[in-house]
Amino acid sequence: MYFITGGAFNGKARWVRNHFRLQNSDTEWVPLFNEGVEEIHTSLPNVVLEGLEYAIRAALLHRDADVRSAFKRRMQSLKEWEEENPERKVIWIGSEIGKGIVPVDQASREWRDMTGWVYQDLAEISQRVWLVWYGLATSLKG
Repeated sequence: MYFITGGAFNGKARWVRNHFRLQNSDTEWVPLFNEGVEEIHTSLPNVVLEGLEYAIRAALLHRDADVRSAFKRRMQSLKEWEEENPERKVIWIGSEIGKGIVPVDQASREWRDMTGWVYQDLAEISQRVWLVWYGLATSLKG
């Protein structure tokens, strides 16, 4: 499992396509901008989940119980799917949303905090983690 984070509109998706040499024919690209992380059903070897911060926000807005645990279970499920076949890759893309700034309103603070916790869990379970700013990647793990 791989995790790529960095600033919004800083070239994370383009970097992922180039670094992993992904083609449309071998990759299921799952946008999470308007929804949560649902079951992935694909016969393709690569799955890219982009917009993780928005899936976290959607879960918080729907007042889902124990958002962090739900994401941990989903991450573990995808990691197990990936490990069933050495050809498979699960790649998560999530933008950094806080940069240390504490939002004034409670809902934004909860989103920032939960995103930070979920990203920590994802970084722990991932074999490689990169930070991408301005299209340039820095390896943080692996």
